[in-house]
Amino acid sequence: MAIPIHLEGTTLEGGGQLLRLATCLSALTSTPINITNIRGKRSGGGGLKAQHLTCVQWLGNASHARISGVGLKSKEITFTPQSSIAIGSEWRNGGDIRIKQNTPGSVNLVLQAVLPYLLFANIGSADAEMEEKIRVKITGGTNVSNSPSCDYIEQVLAPMLSLIGIPPIEIQIHSRGWSQGDASLGSVTYSMTSLRKPLPAFQLCERGHVKSIRATIIAPKDAEQRFRDELDVMFERREERMFRSTQSDVQITFEDSMHGKRFYLLLVATTTTGVRLGRDWLYDHGVRVGKIDSTISNIVRKVSSDLIEELDHEGCVDEYMRDQLVVFQALASGKSTVYGGKRKEALLEPSLHAKTAHWVAKELIDVHFDDDGGCEGVGFGADQQHNAAESVADGKIAEGLKQLHVDGN
Repeated sequence: MAIPIHLEGTTLEGGGQLLRLATCLSALTSTPINITNIRGKRSGGGGLKAQHLTCVQWLGNASHARISGVGLKSKEITFTPQSSIAIGSEWRNGGDIRIKQNTPGSVNLVLQAVLPYLLFANIGSADAEMEEKIRVKITGGTNVSNSPSCDYIEQVLAPMLSLIGIPPIEIQIHSRGWSQGDASLGSVTYSMTSLRKPLPAFQLCERGHVKSIRATIIAPKDAEQRFRDELDVMFERREERMFRSTQSDVQITFEDSMHGKRFYLLLVATTTTGVRLGRDWLYDHGVRVGKIDSTISNIVRKVSSDLIEELDHEGCVDEYMRDQLVVFQALASGKSTVYGGKRKEALLEPSLHAKTAHWVAKELIDVHFDDDGGCEGVGFGADQQHNAAESVADGKIAEGLKQLHVDGN
């Protein structure tokens, strides 16, 4: 039995991302791992929260893993996958998956953990021509502080994954779940088609020019007009910095958050090459009566400034998207490059989250990321595809020999 690879949970960012990516890659590659000091840099003592437990348990079930130490607040686990990926899974050739949380833990962080597994686990399947959709319904928080929102997933992550060769992912929000205001549970269904062949290397090196910006407001109904007015003034003042041309296309949508303390704004810029860059804020400060106008002004000012900062560095990804693409670079066939932009003529350093993802990928599948955002991926699934092709060929030969025998008789 292979000795588990040890991962120190306080490395770099030292949070839940390390756990999610490590267990996903472990499940995909059947590599046993041991993680200690889980979320060791988080306040409150770290350890597994309900959302992390959900991810580990689902990936464990999918890969028939033996898991020791798993439980709420656990600070050490050993995760040992036992069988070939996805064998016997009811969703292997399309179907429904239900992942339920009893707390408003981020559904999108759960998705972050399981998505690469769902996309890559079918490579080399004998049913390579089948393209049935997998529908993953996750219950929990759709709009949670310090986590990607479903709106970001729909408007930024899914289109960017399509740009690099991942089959389109559809998002259906059944109901919203919030960490702000009264905590509540929501649910989302993500529909996708898994890969049947290894993901080719991809290049995100040409950003193009910003051609449109979409603003998504989710707030109390009586705050709608104030938000729209603030955005109108902001776009008028900052149009040149955002579009750098006289032509601008701005779309503003509004949704009632159904609660006086739930304020959310997402700004997404789309470029002429199809790149999406987004910044958002689920307001997590106190909301005081009589201070709503200043609250809205602060939200618009912060999110627009954050987006302008992303646009100024001329990169092809925003800060949050950059670390989401690490696993796809690592698993693709050949060298994939993601240009992160420059600041003052120096290459923009990856975020701590991205550096953490680089480290986990290196430890588990021995890939390296260079300063230019490039990574020579392992071509995950190439062996499985080759073996599947041999099995199909052997089957056809056997069938041919059988037919010759029948005809000969």
